[in-house]
Amino acid sequence: MTIKLFTLIFISFTLAQSENATLTLYKDGTALIKQPVAWSIPSGNSYVTWGDLPNGIHKDTPFLNLDGANIISQRFNDNIFTEIDYFSKLKGEEIFVKPKDGKVVKGKLLEISSATVTILNQSHIFTFNRSELEYIKSKNKSINIPNFSSFLSWDLYSKEGKIVKGELVYKARNFSWTTVYRLKMLNEEKGELVAEAVINNNSDMNFNSVLLNLVEGNLNKASMAKPLSEKLYRNSVIQKNNSSSSTLSVDELGDYHIYSLNGDHDLESKENITIRMYGPLDVKYQKTYVFENSERRQKEEPLEVQLTLSNMEKNGLGISLPAGKVEIYAQSQSTGLEYIGADNMGQVPKGQSTKLISGRAFDVIGNRKVLNYDRQRKSEEAVIEIALTNNRTESVDILLIEHINGDWIIKDESLNYKKEDASTIHFPLSLNAGEVKNVYYTYRKEWK
Repeated sequence: MTIKLFTLIFISFTLAQSENATLTLYKDGTALIKQPVAWSIPSGNSYVTWGDLPNGIHKDTPFLNLDGANIISQRFNDNIFTEIDYFSKLKGEEIFVKPKDGKVVKGKLLEISSATVTILNQSHIFTFNRSELEYIKSKNKSINIPNFSSFLSWDLYSKEGKIVKGELVYKARNFSWTTVYRLKMLNEEKGELVAEAVINNNSDMNFNSVLLNLVEGNLNKASMAKPLSEKLYRNSVIQKNNSSSSTLSVDELGDYHIYSLNGDHDLESKENITIRMYGPLDVKYQKTYVFENSERRQKEEPLEVQLTLSNMEKNGLGISLPAGKVEIYAQSQSTGLEYIGADNMGQVPKGQSTKLISGRAFDVIGNRKVLNYDRQRKSEEAVIEIALTNNRTESVDILLIEHINGDWIIKDESLNYKKEDASTIHFPLSLNAGEVKNVYYTYRKEWK
């Protein structure tokens, strides 16, 4: 009797390919994939399959939009061949292992894992490291051709033979996108802003000639603990950005913004691509040096450099800005463009403002002291002095932020202040080049 041997040495996997699909990427690491499909089917019942699917597909999401045929049923087959699964089913049966520097050993399979193989040979138990084996063999008289990737199948019905077209729609993980901004400061008031989308394909599928849509905002995820609410996206469109410096269109998708990148792109497996969204835009900003403290804190340090961007047309913006990282650069006369810091920026709707911190100023110093502190049983009073020094060759705008908790009043202030909220006051001021200025105030708190 002839014994058929199944030998597992190496299997070459060909990456799945997608042509002319549309990918909508979300901030939660998932994507909606709309894949065009076309089949030539006979009249009556027919059976079609689709196997070009990425790893990470959400198995409960695929559905087929098809014109010209009725969809009777859909099946998702995830019975993918793996070496460990195959041999685990053969526990207690005879297999052959071949060490790289030894002879073939025959025995009954006791255990197999990604690291070791254990067999029973006569009355001895042998454990082999998988990395030291040349191959593993098993006796198997009937082997079905295994599946090496998941696939979808459909039973269709058509009254006549024809070519049917449509699209396969499904969600998958292993996709992500983020925004990276580059702000080049040309002077204290103006700069150039570029926004780019960094798109990651961590799946095992190549996408050729793909259309890319990017959704800004966090979508709700269904919970198995409660029924789904019947919330639908609104189909209204709020704006199109017609700027010649924009390489995308911006629509509203319900409560979210969707950015459609112009043109098609190739996005290979394990690849990230960077695509221009906006820019370069000539933008205006307000540069402020910030010194922030609270109650009895004493310190001396350089002030934070804060840039305020107002998302309005008069400042070169007035567009929908997705959340992302802002890298800030300055132009030096001696060394050219230099990196001077970065900050994260949240979503900035049109008409709103955002504040960015690039770092601390070398030549603008703040020194805060508590000159006097008096605490009684039902009251507390402190005298604060803040010394500010501007060693730069130009004037600077400064904002002192003071936090005071409780029921307080301010008195004997040397500079007008603004009450921001119940525990915050602001002292805005300007310093000329080389100027030193002291700011004084007293806060008093009382309680019952």
